[in-house]
Order: sequence, then C-alpha cells, then structure tokens
Amino acid sequence: SVYTNLAICAVMLNLTFVSWGLLQERMLTRRYPRLTGEYFIYSYALVFTNRFWTLVMSGLMMIYFKPRTSRTTIIYEYSFPSISNMLSSWCQYEALRYVSFPAVTIFKAFKLAPVMVMGKLLGNHSYPQHEYVAAIFIGVGIAMFMTSTDELTFDLDVHGEHTSAKWTGVMLLLFYLFFDSFTSQWQSRMFKSHRDLSMIELMFATSAFSTVLSFITLVHDGNLWPAFDFIKRHSEIQLHFFVFSICSTVGQLFIFYTIKNFGAVVFAIIMTTRVLISIAFSVFLYGHNVTATGFFGLVIVVACVGYRIKRKAEGRQLIKWKGMGEKSEKEVELVQEWHEHIDT
Repeated sequence: SVYTNLAICAVMLNLTFVSWGLLQERMLTRRYPRLTGEYFIYSYALVFTNRFWTLVMSGLMMIYFKPRTSRTTIIYEYSFPSISNMLSSWCQYEALRYVSFPAVTIFKAFKLAPVMVMGKLLGNHSYPQHEYVAAIFIGVGIAMFMTSTDELTFDLDVHGEHTSAKWTGVMLLLFYLFFDSFTSQWQSRMFKSHRDLSMIELMFATSAFSTVLSFITLVHDGNLWPAFDFIKRHSEIQLHFFVFSICSTVGQLFIFYTIKNFGAVVFAIIMTTRVLISIAFSVFLYGHNVTATGFFGLVIVVACVGYRIKRKAEGRQLIKWKGMGEKSEKEVELVQEWHEHIDT
C-alpha cells in the first residue's frame, strides 16, 4: 500500500502546515479578543514553543530509532545552526507585522539564491546553470507579487504603528533567508565532516540548544511573564498555541517520514501544493487583495519551482518506497530539502 502511505503523508503534511501557517497569522496579526482586544506581540514565545516541542519529538525519536551516536562531533558545533535557526524563525514571525502572510509565504521560495551563495562560501559547491536562471525568475515573480499587494506599506506595521525604517518587513525577510540558508549549509557541512552523524541526533542537539537559548532570551528581554500572562488571560490563544504546537510537531514527524520513505522529490511536490493552499486560505480567511499582476507573479514562482522539481526527478522513479533505514536517503539532501520547504 505504497500509494495509501503516500496519500496519508500528503494529506497530513498539507493539513498540519496549512493549519500551522494560518494560526501563525492569526496569533501575530489579529486581536485577542477579536476586533476589540490587544495584539500578541511576543513572537519569541512562538520560537521557544516550536523548539521545545521539536526537542520532545526528536528525543522520542532518539529513544525509538536508537541511532548511532556520533563520536566525532564537538558540542559547540551544534550551537551555530541553533542560533541561526532561532533568528530565522524570529525574523519571519516579525515580518508578518509589516507584510501579508501570502507575501511572506511566497518570498520563502527565494531561499534558493542565498542557499547557493552560502553553499559557495561554506562548502565550495557548484550549481547547474538552470538553478541560477530559476533563482532570477523566482525573484522577478516575488517582486511582482509583493509590489502589487495592498498589504505592503513600508511605513506602518500591521498594528497601524509607524516604523523607524520603511523597509523593515523586507529587511526582516532578507535576514530570514540569510539565517535559514546558513543553517542548512552549516548542517550539510556537518554531515560531510562527520560521517557518523545522523539526522535524528542533529535535530535533537540543535533543538536542545535552541530551547535553552530561546528561553534565556525570553527571560533576558523580560518577555517571558508578559507572554505567559497574555496567554493566561485569553482562552482563545491558549487553544491556538496548543494546536500550533501539535501541528508543528506532527508536521515535522511527517517531513522526516516522507523524505526517508519517498525521497526529496515527492516531498518537494507535496510542499509546493501546501504553499498554494496556504496562500488561498489566507486570502479567503483574512481578506488579502491579490491583483492580476500579483497572481501572474505567483504563477511565475510556482512554474520555476515546478521546473526545478522536474529537473530533480529526471532519471528517478518518482514514487518508490525507500524504507526507514537510517541511510536510506543522503542526509545532506534530507536536511537541504527540509530547510528549503519548511519554515518552523
């Protein structure tokens, strides 16, 4: 029942991450209670929540799969991707204060460009010519989409407050791409340097660092108790936080399961449909305006992403059960696809 398992993966990945994205937009851009209440401004609390539940999930996977523990890694190496991963998450959450969720979602397709730059700097990688062409056209499509949306005002945030820098939202997204591309390339570099390192151990170690560091950040900035008090006073956000955490945790389990069993190409196809569904639901539920120019830009981006997937699929059997063996898929490819298509 390979197709049954594939269908379950596709449904669960779309269900969890579409819900996760919509809840993210609800919590960070809408009032509690609705219309008349106050905004939840403690985005680092979401970072801590995600990292904590990833730590729990990866710890259980360590117990269940019992991967071989790496003897060559040095503990401080895990701190670099942990810090950059925390910063990338914070930047994308904060960006929602300045640009719409559909714009943030489609902007993430531009990860390709900084990933190639980081690959050159950290790993001296070479990329085929069509990747550079795809990156250019994706950038053009994103520019068309973002400049045509009514949400992209460069002097006000989503709360209607004036900002000190007009391009705050765009700069936050650029920083998000920088930190996220550093994370994926550093982790890929670790796999190449430490042949005995497993994906599960990497997830556990980096999430442990991230959980501790994000908790310290919340305490140091004085946001821990205000965030806790806000959640305690508003029952609606308590449910949202719970579902948000469940979606993130279950979704990451299905990412691991899908890539390990069906490979990176099938996973990329599923996550591309998830982007389209997320944008459609966000436009419908939150009333974002997408013009004809914006829609054309979206079509360009999706076409480029589809072309890249087609090139990756050449010479491969698309749907094939690989099994959950620890080395059934190259760990470097796994971590690169993980970061290219997901944003927790």
